[in-house]
Amino acid sequence: MIGEQILNYRILSILGEGGMGTVYLGQHIQLGRQAAIKALHPNLVNNQMIRERFKNEAATMAHLQHKNIVGLYDYLEATNGLFLIMEYIQGNPLDEYIQSVSGPIPEEKAIEFYLQILEGFEYAHTQGVVHRDIKPSNFVITPTGEVKILDFGIAKLLAGSSKSLTKTGSRMGTVLYMSPEQVKGLEADKRSDIYALGVTLFQMVTGRCPYNEETATEYEVYHQIVNTPLPRAKTFYPTVSERIQKIIDKATAKNPVERFQSCAEFKRALQGQSFNHLSQTMPNPMVKTITGAPIDSEDQYVPLTRPRSTARRRQGWWGLILFILLIVGVGATVAFNPFNLAFLRPYALYHYPILSQEATILKEKVRAFYKAVESRNFDTIQPFFARRVDYFDYKKVRPTPDIRASYLVTWKNIEEEKHDIDWASFQWENETDSTYKVSFKLDYGFKPKGKSMENRTDLPALIRFNHEYQIFYIHNK
Repeated sequence: MIGEQILNYRILSILGEGGMGTVYLGQHIQLGRQAAIKALHPNLVNNQMIRERFKNEAATMAHLQHKNIVGLYDYLEATNGLFLIMEYIQGNPLDEYIQSVSGPIPEEKAIEFYLQILEGFEYAHTQGVVHRDIKPSNFVITPTGEVKILDFGIAKLLAGSSKSLTKTGSRMGTVLYMSPEQVKGLEADKRSDIYALGVTLFQMVTGRCPYNEETATEYEVYHQIVNTPLPRAKTFYPTVSERIQKIIDKATAKNPVERFQSCAEFKRALQGQSFNHLSQTMPNPMVKTITGAPIDSEDQYVPLTRPRSTARRRQGWWGLILFILLIVGVGATVAFNPFNLAFLRPYALYHYPILSQEATILKEKVRAFYKAVESRNFDTIQPFFARRVDYFDYKKVRPTPDIRASYLVTWKNIEEEKHDIDWASFQWENETDSTYKVSFKLDYGFKPKGKSMENRTDLPALIRFNHEYQIFYIHNK
């Protein structure tokens, strides 16, 4: 379709392709304004359900006018297809931004982006629109730091059931970001969007989706969504704050009643307002639920009371039990030193360090570092280094400009690098000065300019991290 005209727009190039169609870059032939033109795939034009969904997207977008939601210019049904003519947004989809530009986004920056996202969804929800397919690829970060929300293709207009193309019992949306009620095929409302927004916030601050999309089956992901809380964000990225963790926990609660009940409430939490409101919708463990009571009934919870003397006796027993557990815990910590604390090593009778969390963090850091190296962008590599680096035989250098210059020289002569880590050879230890030493075998390949790829196998590598998991020594022998 390159060169063809749709209404007043001439198609210039392809922006992207998907299962339902193609998105083109168009330009208004008189005004010069650029637009994104979404064309339904010709093979689907005669599919009545998909045509209705495409028209539903147009109706939804026409219903929404907000600075953080991509705008609709026009809609066309023609003999050669169905077309949405939309605002053209220059920038990076959020998933690509995390992967190629930022890595885990610093919390201050993530909150700045997220408040814009919540502004857009707060507006959509007040208009009776639930997105139901929220995922990072549906947000675009512009060069000026503005966030735009895309793709209301399966959105539901709550106020008008005729606009809905799905019903209870069907599942719509991208699996990794679905809410438990969507997985079960139950009715989705704005709290389902809030769940997906919580998963997206997790990915923004950790750099990863909470589910392993490469190894987990769709059934396993469904099971985790319904039955298992999201993993702790710190296990993926250690600098995530407890405040952000609480916000993610609240947004991704399995029961919709326990989540933020609106994007406005979500925004207040991100803006640092009191967390007292986070418990207002949490069930009280000292009350019982009246079976069958409506969700808004004032009689839903009835306090349980106990005689004061019984309560005091139980408090006394609990105090004694906690004291005994404290003594046992201190003794076990000294005897076994499970966290491999340096000051306890002289007194420990046994040594069984807990490896899983630190090993996971170190492996992820190594994997992310070499991926950054392969990006051939030093701005992506630099955050992995400490301010001063004992680089190659303890030669004191600074990441900028010393290491930058070294990489630039390498990239001048090499077109491509590939680092394949032999994880079976991965070893690590926590050294006495609270730093970490990791070693492994590296299958290193590189392509000199004008030549074919050359592989060098079993290249020993040694990296040392400081207590903030930044590299201060690296040596590939």
